[in-house]
Amino acid sequence: MSRSLEEEGDFPPEKPLTTTPPSLYYLGSQAPSSLPSVPAVLQNLKKREALTVSASRLCIVLVGLPGRGKSFIGRKLANYLNWKGHRCKVFNVGKYRREVAGSATADFFKGSSASGSSVREQVAQAALKDMFEWLEEPVVNMEKEDDYKDVMDSVAIFDATNSTVKRREMILNQCASRRFGVGVVFVESICDQPDLLEENFRQKIKISPDFADMPFEEALVDLKARVKNYESVYETIDDDTCSYIKVYNLSAKIMANQIFGRMSKTIIPCLMAWNIGSRPIWLCRAGETDGGVGGKTGKGTFGSRRTQDANLSDRGKELRDKLATFVHDKARTFHENQSYTPGMGSEKLHDEGEFHGVRLGSGLPVDTRGEKGACKIMCSTMPRAYQTAALDEDWRVEQFSSLNPLDKGDFTGLEMEEIKEVDPEWYAQLRKDPFQTRFPGGESYYDLIQRLESCLIDMEQQVAPVLIVSHVSVLQCLVAYFRGSPVQECTSIAFPMDTLVEMVPVQGGSWKENRYSMLPRSRVNSKEPLPKSPKSPTGSISEEGGEVEEGNTTHPIWGDS
Repeated sequence: MSRSLEEEGDFPPEKPLTTTPPSLYYLGSQAPSSLPSVPAVLQNLKKREALTVSASRLCIVLVGLPGRGKSFIGRKLANYLNWKGHRCKVFNVGKYRREVAGSATADFFKGSSASGSSVREQVAQAALKDMFEWLEEPVVNMEKEDDYKDVMDSVAIFDATNSTVKRREMILNQCASRRFGVGVVFVESICDQPDLLEENFRQKIKISPDFADMPFEEALVDLKARVKNYESVYETIDDDTCSYIKVYNLSAKIMANQIFGRMSKTIIPCLMAWNIGSRPIWLCRAGETDGGVGGKTGKGTFGSRRTQDANLSDRGKELRDKLATFVHDKARTFHENQSYTPGMGSEKLHDEGEFHGVRLGSGLPVDTRGEKGACKIMCSTMPRAYQTAALDEDWRVEQFSSLNPLDKGDFTGLEMEEIKEVDPEWYAQLRKDPFQTRFPGGESYYDLIQRLESCLIDMEQQVAPVLIVSHVSVLQCLVAYFRGSPVQECTSIAFPMDTLVEMVPVQGGSWKENRYSMLPRSRVNSKEPLPKSPKSPTGSISEEGGEVEEGNTTHPIWGDS
C-alpha cells in the first residue's frame, strides 16, 4: 500500500491555527464573507437593498417650523441637482397658498381655524398634484443614443412645514401609489439657537411676501405667533423605517437615517457644506504663457500637450501680480468687515482647547488670517495655473487634478479644423450637442461636471474668500452653477483672459456676479454679467484661447488655455 506524500515527508502536515497572528488581527478577519445568520443583520441588509434601488424619480420633502431655512435648502438643492444633470424643481406650498388666499397673518395658521386648515390642505394637495404630473413627464436623457432613450432622473422638492406625522404619511402613501413609483427622502431643518433664530426671522421678514406691507416690529410679532401656532402641533421625525436627514442649526450637525439611494446620498455633502456666510469666490483663468494666448508651437492650440508645461510670460506674471494686490486688499477688507464676536479670529485657544464653545484640541492656533486675511486658493495641476495662483509665499496653494481642463483624449493638440478633417461625423455630433458629446478617449462637458463636484463642495463650505485659478472649460461649468443657468448651455459662456469673476452670495441662496478687468486687453464692462460666447458671423467656433470676438450667435469655446 502506497504512502501519501505527507507520509513520505515531502509535504509536512500543516498545523491548524488556534489563534489569529497579531499581524493579521489588525488587518481584520481574512475569512471569506458569508451571509450573516443574525435576524437583525439580515433585516438591515434587506432595508439597504430596498433603499439602494436606482429610482429615476425622487421626492425630497422638506420639514421644519417657519424660519428654519427650508426654502434656502430647497433652492440650493434644486440648483445643485440641476447642475449635476438631474431634472429638479421646487414646489413651494406657500406660493400656492398666496395665490389662493393672499398674504396671511398668524391667525390663519391656528389649528382652531377651520377655514385656514381647509385652505392649507387644499393648496398642499394642489402642489402635490402638480408635483406628480411634473415627475411623470417623459423626459429624454440626451446622454443616451436615440435607440436607447431613457427617462432623465427627476427630483421634486416639496417645500412646506410638513409638520405632522399624518401629513408626512399622506405624502409617503401618495408617492408609493404612483404608477412609476417615487422614492421619498425627508430633510428636516431644526434650529434651536436663539440668536440664529432671530437672524433667520429678520431675513424671512425682509424677503417674504407675507410681510411686505407690515412694519418690521409688527411683522416680527406676527411671525413669532405663527411659529407658536405650528409648535403646538409639530412632530419631529422619529420614524426610523423611512429615509430622512436632519440638519441642525444651519449644518452645525447632520444626522442621516436609511440614506442609501444613489441620488439621496449625493445631497449629504452639500447639506454639510452650505452656509450663510458672505465670503466671495473669485474665478480666474491661468495667465498667458510663453506660447501666448492661442499661440502655436508647431500644430496645436495653446493648452495642448505641446504647450501645457509652458511657463508664464511677462504678461502672465503681470496678471499674477495684479491678482495678488487685488486678493490681498479684498481679503483684508472682507475680514475687517465681518461682524464676528469681538476678538474672534485673532486670539489663541484656551488651555483646554475650546474656542467659542467648540473643542478643537489643546493649544491649536485659531488665527489664520494674519495681516493679509485668510484666503483659500485652489488651482489645477497645470504649471501655468499654479504659477498664476502663487500670489504670496505665505498663502498655501492647493492643486486639484479635477480643476484640469477638459480632456480631449485622442484629439488633444489638434485644431478644430483638423478634427473636422480627421473625423467629420464626430465633429458634426459635437456641433449638434457640445455638452454631451465625449471626445474619443477623453471627456464630455457632462463628465467634467461630475469630476468637479468635490471641488465645488469644497468652495461652498468655506467661510473665508476663495480664489480659483483654472481653465475655460472648468470655469464655464462653475459659472453655470453660480448663475443657476442651464448647465447644458455652459459651453456657450465666455470667459475672457486677464479677467477676474467675483461671485458673492445673496439672501436666499443665489449669487451676485461682478467682473474685474485685471489687465487692459480684457474687453469687459465690470457692471455687466459675462456674456455668452458668440461665434463669428461665418459660423466658425472661436479658438483664440477662449478670447471671444463680437458676434450675434453662440457656440462653444474650445481654446482651453
